[in-house]
Amino acid sequence: MKFKRGLALLLAAGTLTATMAGCGGDKKPAADGSASKPQKSVYEMTEEELVAAAKEEGSVTFAVWHYEDLWREIGEGFTEKYGIKFDVAMGEQQALTNKALAEKESEVGSIDVMKVGGEHTKITYDAGLFMGPTLPSIAAKDVLDEGLSVRQEGVEHNGYLVPLHLNQTGLLINPDKVPNPPQTWEELEAWIDENPKRFGFCDPSKGGSGQAFVFSAIGNLLDGYDKYYGDTEVEEADVKDWDKVWQWFNERKDKMTITTSNKDSLARLNQGELYMVVGWDDLTVSTMKSGELFKEAKLYIPKFGLPGGGDTAGIMKNAPHPAASLLLLNYFTSPEVQQKFNEVLNTYPARNDVEVVNTSIAPEDFANRTSWIPAQYKQKFINDFVANVLMVG
Repeated sequence: MKFKRGLALLLAAGTLTATMAGCGGDKKPAADGSASKPQKSVYEMTEEELVAAAKEEGSVTFAVWHYEDLWREIGEGFTEKYGIKFDVAMGEQQALTNKALAEKESEVGSIDVMKVGGEHTKITYDAGLFMGPTLPSIAAKDVLDEGLSVRQEGVEHNGYLVPLHLNQTGLLINPDKVPNPPQTWEELEAWIDENPKRFGFCDPSKGGSGQAFVFSAIGNLLDGYDKYYGDTEVEEADVKDWDKVWQWFNERKDKMTITTSNKDSLARLNQGELYMVVGWDDLTVSTMKSGELFKEAKLYIPKFGLPGGGDTAGIMKNAPHPAASLLLLNYFTSPEVQQKFNEVLNTYPARNDVEVVNTSIAPEDFANRTSWIPAQYKQKFINDFVANVLMVG
């Protein structure tokens, strides 16, 4: 996946941040609401200088679309530690993205830091909404997930985004029914043939776990994923052989069960209809906690690979409080906050040195983790699956 090389290049690029116009200057709003001329770049500041500048700014606004209570609790800790007011801008993710895009040309916006997930990675990054690169200035950069530090949803973000927490798909099994879980693609094919209608995945147009399985089929049946990374549009030459993937699904359609959602897959496993499904790590943990899934169920990442990603956050290019923004991202990547993500969100922390309490995946399985291809390819394979598999009798 070239993560280590990419991360090394990214961190080396950190020495260039001070020369980037408009990226990281201390743009403290003047009394009339306009931006004052940038002072010393926040990326050039020592820790003491950054804290002092952030305290002078006095507040920071974080835009996020979920778990408001969690973020307010984290914000209270930030305020208690630094004396800086923490505000949450809550809204649907699309609405927040639209707001940031609408404010793009304003010298000073209303959002300081935005959480980024899913297809919004490409939208926001391509629009040039973020200042940076920020990642080289994060104290925990060396212990953050290498993959998400380079690429999110197939988009190489060049350090403008900072990993917050991970998410991961895997094969979720009833170990009593699957004593020898398949590891290779060929072993999975054989298991499906020997256990018709006992393997399930959700319609990829209805859930990400289904998208994960179609993604893995493309990589394993064709020639991997490297040719897709870095593309900003669909390259027709790269998808010309996808018909072979739809043929594979159609040949086995009667032996597999396509469910209606991520949760439906787990419900059918719990009821005993299915013995193996594709599932998310956080949903697996939360359904076990709620009693909707038997605790003996096991989630693992097979050697043939299943994708994982995560959410990041970036500082807006026109952030009114850039120093407080950088300080906040350092706080988000601190051990105590990373632990809180795991406890509340049931997600893997972005830091690799934090104890993981809530997890359904063995740490060694993460060696089999793959990275999503860019969003435009994901949307294409979703549409193609519906047209060439679901709509075919």
